[in-house]
Amino acid sequence: MRERIEHIKEYFSKPYNSQWLTAILSLMLVLLTYPAFEPDHGVGLDPSYVWGFNYLFDNDYASLTKLTHPYGPLALLRIPVAVNGHYALFLVFFTLLKFCLVWQTLRLAQRRSLPTLATVVALIPIAFVANIDLLMIFNVALLTLYAIETKSVWRFLLATLLAIFGFGIKVSIGLQSCMVVFVGWTLIIILYKDLRFSSVTAGAVPAMLLLVGLAVWHSFPRMFYAYVGMTHLFEGYNEAMVLYNGHKMWKIILYLCFVVAFLLTTKGRWSKMMCLLLLLPLFANWKYGIVREDFYHLKQLLYFSVCFLSTILLTQERIKWPSVICSLAAVAMLYVAINDVNYNSSKILTAGPRNLFDKVIGYKKTVDESQSYIANALNTRKLPPNVVETIGSGTTDCYPWEQVFIGANSLRWQPHCTVELGTGNTLWLNHKAALNFSSSHEAVQYIIFHRPNYDNDLGLISIDGRYLLNDEPAILDSILSNYSVADSGQWYGMLLHHGGSHYTPIDDTILSLSAGFEEWIPVPKHRDGILKASVGIKHNYAGFLKKALYKPDIYYVDYLMPDSTIHTYRFSHETASSGLWVSPYVNSYSELASLFCGNTDLPKPQSIRIRSDGNTRTNTPHISVTFRCSHTPRTTIQ
Repeated sequence: MRERIEHIKEYFSKPYNSQWLTAILSLMLVLLTYPAFEPDHGVGLDPSYVWGFNYLFDNDYASLTKLTHPYGPLALLRIPVAVNGHYALFLVFFTLLKFCLVWQTLRLAQRRSLPTLATVVALIPIAFVANIDLLMIFNVALLTLYAIETKSVWRFLLATLLAIFGFGIKVSIGLQSCMVVFVGWTLIIILYKDLRFSSVTAGAVPAMLLLVGLAVWHSFPRMFYAYVGMTHLFEGYNEAMVLYNGHKMWKIILYLCFVVAFLLTTKGRWSKMMCLLLLLPLFANWKYGIVREDFYHLKQLLYFSVCFLSTILLTQERIKWPSVICSLAAVAMLYVAINDVNYNSSKILTAGPRNLFDKVIGYKKTVDESQSYIANALNTRKLPPNVVETIGSGTTDCYPWEQVFIGANSLRWQPHCTVELGTGNTLWLNHKAALNFSSSHEAVQYIIFHRPNYDNDLGLISIDGRYLLNDEPAILDSILSNYSVADSGQWYGMLLHHGGSHYTPIDDTILSLSAGFEEWIPVPKHRDGILKASVGIKHNYAGFLKKALYKPDIYYVDYLMPDSTIHTYRFSHETASSGLWVSPYVNSYSELASLFCGNTDLPKPQSIRIRSDGNTRTNTPHISVTFRCSHTPRTTIQ
């Protein structure tokens, strides 16, 4: 017995050299660590666009290619709905990506002559936590490292192809993968100084952008517009997504310290090269997690850190214990930090072999249950018969986000280019989406302007406590200037029809001034119309660094009403320069419908105040405010 144990130990302490053993181990790890996927579709902000992208893929792919959104036309490969085989396609895509990642990592360890048992143990955490995003990014990183190590053009081309393909699924996947490819190409130039090899690999990027772009977006103009739109998606991301959650910063600081210590203790040429390839995506995931600072985003940072640290360990010629200890400590600190949010972090790992059995043997049951859930969700968004009759076969869109109304009532959908509220939180995208509603020939005929909260009619509160009328100023101005109320007073909100607007858009400056934070600014008297305040906030170097490396402050606008009550909302600094809504003050959907009908005899705030939860004296020394009259009543109704 003792001899047999010694024989087993000796076997697993040796490097493995056979391809078949690598394939078997890869397959076993994929099967034993299969995640618990559940196709989901309900109602609300996120489920709505999940439904929307799957619906358009089957019914109107041309419209799908015109959208500017964090998700691309191939979003169903990451957020499938259990219809028309989308869920099965997702499972196949995920399984292939995971097998390729595990196989590549084992092959990499094999080239380093690492012991089999140590390799498998180090690979298990990656196999447990890797989702579609990480599978794409780390497959690209491993292909790029192979290309550098072997001076292989075809591996670099394959890495570039996979990176560009990521843009079709989700912009953040493509961006992080392209970061890896760019650093890899830079390393190729530095290491080899081979003009021919560098030129071929450099030319691969625009070639792949063109080929993959045409395959996904079907025409050069749409492809060009999509790539340009991607460059604008991240302009206002920080301001739009920042969410303070009261973290105990010592946990985050210790996490960063252990990551730095891990990088310093990492030895070996190829380990350092893998660090360089993945540092930019690591920073992107840091920003992605810490800006939002909620369970979902911090969990993604944790998963990326696990894959990052484990992959670096597997590229070392020898696994160093200081590196192992630092990596475990870093993951532990981040895991503990997740306990600060109101979720059960112990449930973040749900992988196991039973999941694969349920997905294959119980696939039909899973799909049937999901479709039943979808039907129930759609049932909650049935419009009154008279509203459906009014719309008829007219083109319809939904605002701010509940696109599920389309599927629930079999309407003819014509989505605006940013699909949902929040995507247009940059000035450029806000303007582009506004054009969708202002064209006399191409504008959608009907807009279902629904309530974000169906429980009551109080408070036009949108995402994260913001004021609905401040989220996308250009879009709101365009709707107000071109649409009138066709139906209101219903539980869903109101139905708007193109034409018959009661307002003429103008840009009449009433007053410009400078003010400080926490300072009440009297609202100037103005003619009968809609008053907005364009707010400019300038940061010094300290504020710029805080925004770049950590996250921006959260900004608030307070409205002081005639009855001395104060209404407080968050707002995005990025779109505040377009104008925060000031007067008349609208606090319910009945008042909003009244406003669209031309009634400005609503409460008017006496003063407004801009403030922040950050160190405003250091980061934002002053603000500029310009009051403008943005609309006046028309003398004749269109």
